[in-house]
Amino acid sequence: MKIPKDGVEDLLYEIMYFSPVELGDERYTNKLYFQTEIYHRTWPTLMADRMSHQIEKLKHCEMGIVAFDDEFRKTHREAVIGHCKMALAYLDAREARIAMKLCEQCMPATKSSEPRLQTDPNAEFDFLRIIALSVLACAARRVKFFQKAIDALAEAKSLCLAGGDSIQQHPLLIALTLLNLSAVLGDIDHDEHGLRWGLEALAMMYNLFSTLELPEMVQAYYLSLACHNAALLNVKLGRWGDAQELVDEGIEFTKILGENDDNLRSKLITIGAQAKHVPEVFLAEAVNALNGWSEERGVWNLSFWDFSLFEMKEVIRVLQSTLTLNKIIIDQKDDDRRYESSVENIHLSDLMKAVVGCHCLEIITIAGIDFYPRKVWRRVKKRGFLETRWYASALNFAEVLGGAQTPETGNYDGLLLELNHFMKKVAIALLVVANETEGINLSNNGINLTSISMLVNALSDAERLPRTRPCRQLILRSNDIGVAAAQELAKIWDAAEPPVEEEVSSGSDEFADEDEEFDPTLEPPERDDLMGVTSLDVSHNTAIGDEGFQAIVHGISRYNCFKVLTANAISLTAGGCLMEGLEQTRLDTLSLNQNNLGCEGVTKLCEVLARCARLRVLELEGCGIQQEGAKALRELLRSHLKLQEISVAHNKLCDAGAIEFCSGVAESSLKSVNLAYNEIVSDAASESVGDMMRSCHSLLKLVLSGNTFDHMGPSHIGKAIEHSRVLTLQLEEMGLTADSMMDFLDQGAAETQDLQELMLNKNPIGDEGLAIIAESLSIGLKNLRISHCGLTHNSQAILLSLVSLSPNLQRLDLSYNDLGPKGCADMVKWMDQNDKESFSLCFLELSGCNLTDEGFQLLVPIMGSLRYLGVRDNGITSAGLQGVMSANKMVKLQTLDLEGNHIGEPGLHALTERFQKEHKRSLWNPKQLTSMIDLVILRNNDISPALAASTEAFVKIYNPLMTILW
Repeated sequence: MKIPKDGVEDLLYEIMYFSPVELGDERYTNKLYFQTEIYHRTWPTLMADRMSHQIEKLKHCEMGIVAFDDEFRKTHREAVIGHCKMALAYLDAREARIAMKLCEQCMPATKSSEPRLQTDPNAEFDFLRIIALSVLACAARRVKFFQKAIDALAEAKSLCLAGGDSIQQHPLLIALTLLNLSAVLGDIDHDEHGLRWGLEALAMMYNLFSTLELPEMVQAYYLSLACHNAALLNVKLGRWGDAQELVDEGIEFTKILGENDDNLRSKLITIGAQAKHVPEVFLAEAVNALNGWSEERGVWNLSFWDFSLFEMKEVIRVLQSTLTLNKIIIDQKDDDRRYESSVENIHLSDLMKAVVGCHCLEIITIAGIDFYPRKVWRRVKKRGFLETRWYASALNFAEVLGGAQTPETGNYDGLLLELNHFMKKVAIALLVVANETEGINLSNNGINLTSISMLVNALSDAERLPRTRPCRQLILRSNDIGVAAAQELAKIWDAAEPPVEEEVSSGSDEFADEDEEFDPTLEPPERDDLMGVTSLDVSHNTAIGDEGFQAIVHGISRYNCFKVLTANAISLTAGGCLMEGLEQTRLDTLSLNQNNLGCEGVTKLCEVLARCARLRVLELEGCGIQQEGAKALRELLRSHLKLQEISVAHNKLCDAGAIEFCSGVAESSLKSVNLAYNEIVSDAASESVGDMMRSCHSLLKLVLSGNTFDHMGPSHIGKAIEHSRVLTLQLEEMGLTADSMMDFLDQGAAETQDLQELMLNKNPIGDEGLAIIAESLSIGLKNLRISHCGLTHNSQAILLSLVSLSPNLQRLDLSYNDLGPKGCADMVKWMDQNDKESFSLCFLELSGCNLTDEGFQLLVPIMGSLRYLGVRDNGITSAGLQGVMSANKMVKLQTLDLEGNHIGEPGLHALTERFQKEHKRSLWNPKQLTSMIDLVILRNNDISPALAASTEAFVKIYNPLMTILW
């Protein structure tokens, strides 16, 4: 802040010279002078020698060689003040280290070893020393030598207050010294002490300005500065009410300053937004509306556009020319659009290209949703007060926010649901035009015929901006897509060139380039730049039906690079299964789950898929397939040697159908087969499953869940495991008991060392069955899931045996078994007493096991070796979480799932305080970050929305490495 020097007495001028207020031109002139070539970035040797000479003169006075008279006092005072001004000039010129050294050099000149001289009131040694210490502190603070700054200001404060009630220094000098001390204490998070001295400085200024004649602008500047400092410290201490009062008071003072406020108003608004728990932009607009500020006085919401064609063209012109615009807000009240959709879509695309191409534009807001124009996939975060405070912060927020990695898929699931149809089109245009990801997820957004036309237009636009990418994967699950919308969606591929003819067949001998798989991440051929969609998911759009699906398939068939089609639950029947043309594409994955295809539809489908030589994954779950459909699948599997994964779960194959299907698998090259919930019961069917496992040497994963085999069924499967290559076996909800497990393992399953994953959830095997598993399957086992299996606390020793004898076991799911507080005690004790190299367990699921607080705290010793710990629905309270957080043990988890417990406010505070301290230490030395949880899940935990919101704000500022899901 700069004001004229006229009318200010000499002492006040010198005090204010060394504060943020600039009187006249002297300080500015000095700054320019010390930026010249003579002094720029160099040590001022001549001036430093003069100070050394002055210090020698002072020593001569102490020895009586030179008279300590009025002339010497005046000369000495001018020399020290001039030297400090020189140091301040270097500080203004961003040469803080030189300024600091200059202040340290002149310190001997501010104090005398001779009591007679030191106590002379006319010598003003204390005044000179306070000035030098203040400049030294400012320079040290600039280079983050906070302790040095505090030491200097603490000494200055002692000199200011040395006289007790009889104040010897000028009150303004004392107030500014205390204000500087308060700010530096805030730098190192000594907020309580900093607030004490900040409020003391503010009170002194109020008293002083009631009697001292100073320009009104100067008084307002000092008071708003002190209010800002005290409000900031109150916010850090969570004293929201006090902070609000100080912010309001400070904003009132900035009215006097006008535009000459050094951005104090915006800084106060930033702090006020934190104190009042409102967005910063909202508070800024509220203050402007209240006081008639900003260019558009009296207007708050400025951007309700009509979006006529001419307005869009004008906006495009401005965006292409501007160098200053950093935010644009788009909103629309009226949803009654009458324009021709194709013209509107073209110009919306052009508008979004201009938005993305405008390099000064930082944020675009569409109907209340903020986007970064050049990182649309990233959610905009409101800046916290630590990012905008007027002194340096220890956290580098720019690096934290700027380091986010571009995801594989831009996730906008449900983001646009509440927008009217026109605003959806605007947002979709931006998301496609600015896309930098492999795919776009627009699920659950209510997209229909009106808004899908914009999507098609943007995806088909061949003129792409540099740095953006064509969308390869499009996800449109659970929208309002019907037949007409599906027909419109098929136009995505209209601009594609005719496919290149390829001689492909199901026979491996005639397959021209079977070793050359299409990779969409590679640079595509030039013709692919027109639309680029190689993967489409339109699941759960029930209005698509046969006609809509046929339209989509017809569009896909014109694009020979298409790979993945997912259309689950779209009301498809046998009539829509004539998918001619798919053989011309590179179809890799087809998923048609939850569609009533029936045997007729599956038969038609298999005829088409037999010609799709690149097909690798086929999913037909819940499609009403019976024995006749199984026969068609059998013939497909026998002839199609590229197919690797097939799922026919939740159909009605029954025993006869399963036998037909398994005979086809036995002659195939499948790696994964899912036969779950198909009413397979008989011994003959289970025997055919065993034969399939032995014959299909490529089979690695088999899912048989939900099929209740007869008494010989487990034996047939067990016999086959030893002679198969199956690594993953899912046998969930099959009615298996301890006796069944004995039959299963006795037949050869216990001899295999290949089986890595075994899922037995919802089988009543009990403790006895677990004991059989622990004794038999322990060498190669990596993943064991035995949820809802009737285990009790009597399994304590068995669990110890299982973990200690299974060196490769990484994932163990024991959820929803009544283990009680001590069910895992022996296992935890063994893991704690042994090196991490002795076991591999890193994923432990104990949800619904009646652990209570006692059982949760017993898990503390292994929280340093696990990556995931699930303890949902265990009756854990704040006391349990406090006990875990206060334990002197390492807690280093990627995920801690506490959903469905009773974690209240005390437990939440204990959680955040523990890892806030860890994060603070890691800022100075990252190797000190010994404990951390990346993700904490706290849904359904008696936590109020207000507490969740305040904790979220706290975590973003003080512990950005932790994410909490409420």
